[in-house]
Formats: sequence, C-alpha cells, structure tokens
Amino acid sequence: MSDEELIHELSSRSYRFYLETIDAKNKVKIPAIKMNGKGQYLPGDLLKVCSIKKLKYLSIESGVLPEFSQEEIQACKNSNLHTILIDNVKLNNLQICEIAKGLKAPKIRIDFNYIPLTDSELACVSQIQNLDTFIVWEGAKITDEGMCQFSQNAKNLTFLRMDDIDFLTKKSTDCMLNLPSLKDVILMRWKKVPESQMEKFVSAYEAKHKRKIEASIYDPVGYEKP
Repeated sequence: MSDEELIHELSSRSYRFYLETIDAKNKVKIPAIKMNGKGQYLPGDLLKVCSIKKLKYLSIESGVLPEFSQEEIQACKNSNLHTILIDNVKLNNLQICEIAKGLKAPKIRIDFNYIPLTDSELACVSQIQNLDTFIVWEGAKITDEGMCQFSQNAKNLTFLRMDDIDFLTKKSTDCMLNLPSLKDVILMRWKKVPESQMEKFVSAYEAKHKRKIEASIYDPVGYEKP
C-alpha cells in the first residue's frame, strides 16, 4: 500500500496523521502519527504505521496496547522514524526500546510521559546507539542506580529533560557529570533535589567538560508539586 492508502485506512479509525513541530524557532515540522490504546488498535496496526515511508514521528498514547508482533517490531526498525513519544499508555516499554535500538536515523529521540519507567527499561534505552534526545516526565520509577548506569552508557546524548522526578537524589546528578555530550538540560521539580543543587550540577558539568551548556532548572511559573 502507498503512504496515502495506509494513512487513509488508519485515519478511518481515528488515527491522526499530522505535521509535528520539533523546532519552533526554525519552524521545522515533520510527518507524525498519533495512535492510542482506547479500542482503535487492531493487531498489525503498528506494521501499517511503520510502513508509512515518510513517517518520522510516532506518538502512542492513552489506554492499553498488547504485545507487538516481531513482524511489527521489524517493520518499525526498517522505518524512517527518529522520534517516539510514549504518553500515559500501558504497553511493553522494552519493545519500544527494541524498536528504537534498531532505528537507522543518525539522531534518535525518545520521550516517556506519565510512564512508570523502570531501571531495566532505562538500561535498555541507554543502549540506543544514536540516542540524541531523552525526555522523562512524571511517573518514572527509576532509581539512582539506574540513572548512574544510564549516564555511563548514553555517550551521544546531547539533550536531557527530566521533570517531576520522585526518586532520584544528588547521587544521580553526580553521575550525570559522566554524560560526555550534553549541550542542553531541563531539570525541574525533582522531589529530592533542590534547584540550588541543580545549579551546582550545571556549574560542575561546565567545569569538568570545559564548555557551557544550556540549562533550565527553575520552574518559570513557580509551580510546586504537591
């Protein structure tokens, strides 16, 4: 099937194909599709999604999705995807990681939002060779041990965003000094790490690597997590 035929078939079941803005400053938009687990998914749908040749961005959100078949996983590995967003959906995160590890894009972005991400899943993510951008929002269950292992492995990571983090402590920020390629970090509302410590992390990182990084560590609206 052509891209247009695949998009038409999926759109008939409320999948949404659209252009996602990934660089607001330069107004860069890429072909994206949004799928969810609220009864729209049929076995084999991911195979169709990943067969859309022009697709770059996959958003999976809401509800529950079953295990994907090996055929679906392989189709996604052979796709042109470079960004995967997992948002408030129950699925096999290790399968998502397996897909990302096989992507051929030179820069890969993975975004987990309201996902109870575990240390074992984080360890898998750290093995994505071309991981350039990693974003974790509220819900992650990762520990200092998991974050320290991640920091040893994610050698090509340039952008890290972690907001509303419950369990990580100063030990994690110390380990994050070992990420060699960071250029930009957003680290807000960590339950166990105050903004003052985040300031020290940024200064220590710049001193160790002898270069400046872009850093956002202050909540711009003064939000305090309950």
